[in-house]
Amino acid sequence: MEEHAEKRGVQIFADIARLITESLLAAGLAAEKARQLGLQAADHVRKNFGGEQVYVPKGLALVVSERDREIWRKFNGGNQHQLAKEYHLTERQIYNIVARVREEEFRRRQMGLFG
Repeated sequence: MEEHAEKRGVQIFADIARLITESLLAAGLAAEKARQLGLQAADHVRKNFGGEQVYVPKGLALVVSERDREIWRKFNGGNQHQLAKEYHLTERQIYNIVARVREEEFRRRQMGLFG
């Protein structure tokens, strides 16, 4: 059992490094530099969270997705049930998305006014 957990941990860190590398490559960074930074970032995660059980919720995002912006644009205050069905989400998830995008839009506009 412990060996399986260790193999799974190695795979998770390899996936983290790969995903970061792919994002850096997509942003135009040179391949070798992107690979180095991907490995460094995965190692930082290991050093900071190693030994802990960390839950990573699927619905949490640091960047507002285009889907979430679309939901926010379509939301009219009373169509949460329709949006939940359309996007295969719960009504609670629709409310959370709307609140998160609204907050992001507010911060973005404030930075434009006072930045």
